[in-house]
This record gives sequence, C-alpha cells and structure tokens, in this order.
Amino acid sequence: MRSMTGYSKLNYEDENYIISMEIKSVNNKNLSTKVKLPYNLNLLENYIRAEIASFISRGSIDFRIEFEDKNENLKSLKYDEDLAKSCMQILNKLDFLVRNFGVISQKDLDSDEEKYKEIIALKLRELLQEFVKTKVEEGNRLRGFFKEQLDILKSKVEEVKKLKPKVVENYRDRLLANVNSVKADIDFKEEDILKEILLFSDRVDITEEISRLESHFKQLEYEFNADKDSQGKKIEFIFQEIFREFNTMGVKSNMYEISKLVVEGKNELEKMREQIMNIE
Repeated sequence: MRSMTGYSKLNYEDENYIISMEIKSVNNKNLSTKVKLPYNLNLLENYIRAEIASFISRGSIDFRIEFEDKNENLKSLKYDEDLAKSCMQILNKLDFLVRNFGVISQKDLDSDEEKYKEIIALKLRELLQEFVKTKVEEGNRLRGFFKEQLDILKSKVEEVKKLKPKVVENYRDRLLANVNSVKADIDFKEEDILKEILLFSDRVDITEEISRLESHFKQLEYEFNADKDSQGKKIEFIFQEIFREFNTMGVKSNMYEISKLVVEGKNELEKMREQIMNIE
C-alpha cells in the first residue's frame, strides 16, 4: 500500500556535473506530471515522464532538475587556428576577428544528449526509488489506521446481529398489545395476525445486508494485507458498497438501537473514505 503523498530530493556532484533533483506529490484521481527542466535537458522530457510513470500510477507529481555541465563553457566554442592566422595576416583588428563567422562558432550540443541521458537516468532512478520508499512508509501508516477502523466496523455489525432478532419480537409484542386493547370491539383472526407478523419480518430482514457487509470486510482485509502498488481505486469501490449496505440496513431495521449503530458505522466509514483518497 502506497500513499499518493511523497517527497524526495537528490544532490549530486562529480568532476563533470552538478545535479539537483526534487520530486513531490499529492493525491489525484489519475497521474498528472509537471516537469521543469533546464534548456540543455529539454530533449529528455519525454523520457523523464515515461520513467516517472513506470514508478507511479496515480497522483499529482511536481518534478524539477537543476543541471550544470562543468565543461559546457569550454566545449561550447571551438577555435579555428588556421583561419585565425590567415585573418590576422590580412587585418590586425580584434573587432573584425570577432565578427568573422569562421573564427569562432557555437558547437552543436546535441552530441551531449546521450551522455546527459546516461547520468540523468541513473540519478533519476535513485530519486524515484527513494520517493517510492517515502510513499510506502506513509502508506503503511495509513494501513494501520484502516485496520483499526475495520475492527470498529466489524464490532458495529456484531452488535447489530445481536439486536436483529429483537426487531420482530418487539413488533409482535406491540401488535399483540394493540390487538388485545381493541379485541373486545373487533374480531381478529389469529392467522391474520400471524400473516402481518410474517410480512413485517420480511420487510425488516437485514440478513442479506449483514452477509454482504461481512463479505466486503473480508475483501478489505485482503487488500489491507496485500502489498500492491495500486489499490486505492479498488478500496474506494468497496467502501462505496459498504456504505450502500449500511444505508439499506438503516432503512429496513425499524429499530432505534440498530439505526444508531448504522449511523455510527457510517461515520467511521467516512473517516476511512477521506483517507483512502491519499492511497495510490
């Protein structure tokens, strides 16, 4: 389990290059990547985006590089000595020498692309590995929170199961009490009373809702214990199903104590739904 929130920074320097990389992310339904590069690395943007996508599946990513080639100033100019001597023989004026296009020329930097890609690729992988590590650490913290919340939901459903038989019992007792209070004036058939109790029992039966909730809880346990890169969307869907079952249970139960437990369960589930938005 990985959080969509993460941060990592890398600084590197050797005899040729000075590199600073930084990456950070927040939650997003899909992968959105912003890349900021110096001019001499612009040709690597597509490669960098693809590399980030190979490590990260969801989240809003901000990535930047500061890059310096220590030899760039020395390599960017080349000096044509023969041409310079010829020119000096004709005119001994410095301004003309500088204006002479054949003496000083800009070197084509495209030849450095592969060298730049090699060092950038190496350091980018190091950065992304550390970045994923921070996301996993935060994901593990959230995993613990989800497990605790799941235990609370289970306990609410267990209390509902204990109260479930009393729903029909209470209705039967109230119905019989009402019948007894007016039976002197109205002739009731026992089979009519039994039919009414059976109809009520069918309307308020929450056995299927409880069964489906317990099945969803098992799915959640599996997801919380699994080590997968991308789980957020699947867990979000399971949460939606649990919320739906709680809603149906609350409507059907016709008992204050059960309705109270349903509301409490939905409140705990809402806390989980808020946090799952941070899971990749």
